Amino acid sequence: MGLARDVTYRDRAIQCSRCGTELVRNTAHDTWQCRKCNAVLTGIGELAHALMMVAPHLAGDGHVRDVPMIGRRTAAPPLACPACGDGMEPVFLGGVELDRCTRDELVWFDGGELELVLDVAREQDRADDRSWLRRVLDVWLA
Repeated sequence: MGLARDVTYRDRAIQCSRCGTELVRNTAHDTWQCRKCNAVLTGIGELAHALMMVAPHLAGDGHVRDVPMIGRRTAAPPLACPACGDGMEPVFLGGVELDRCTRDELVWFDGGELELVLDVAREQDRADDRSWLRRVLDVWLA
């Protein structure tokens, strides 16, 4: 998988926003993982690419230019971005609550959330592949 512990971001190692463990960078991608709590920090471009791989319908012309995230309200204090320390914006993606740093274009996934978002995208892609008649019948019969 090409993980290396000595890679830093902005001249310093990135620490997990949840448990403080040093994040491990995937040297082939703009993605970091916490080995302790299984959280993942990823760049928007990497997230768009991962979504396009599991759900090609998201890219009508072959490119995902934006990952549509809906802002959410929360009383909890914002999660600090592991890269810059700024408060991350709480957002929804595929019904999953995430945190996004607009300054660094990074998205924070707590353990298991990235897989959940990709599963939702996969399911939406499968549903999109069904004929219009099958989709109507599935809704009607449900």
